[in-house]
Amino acid sequence: MTEPYQPRYQWRRTELDANDPPTDFDWLGFDDVGYIGRIRKEMTGPTAGRWHWAGSVPRAFKGFPPGPNQGYCDTAREATEMVETYWDWCVARMKSG
Repeated sequence: MTEPYQPRYQWRRTELDANDPPTDFDWLGFDDVGYIGRIRKEMTGPTAGRWHWAGSVPRAFKGFPPGPNQGYCDTAREATEMVETYWDWCVARMKSG
């Protein structure tokens, strides 16, 4: 049996403003430099119950960003892995030229 994915970056609950307290259904990811992406649980509609993930591109990234940079997963852990994998992919492409 494989071990569940363990996040490598820091994650904190999204707080939009003082009138919208953070919940366990909306998270922002960060590395040592800044924002890497977001995950949130869809509460309504055809994707209700699934986790939407959206990966960010490093500010120093040049050229057309790789895709896809967003999608849906069944669990928060899977969505976290997708954001972190996308971020690592972007950083690796920057280093390789």
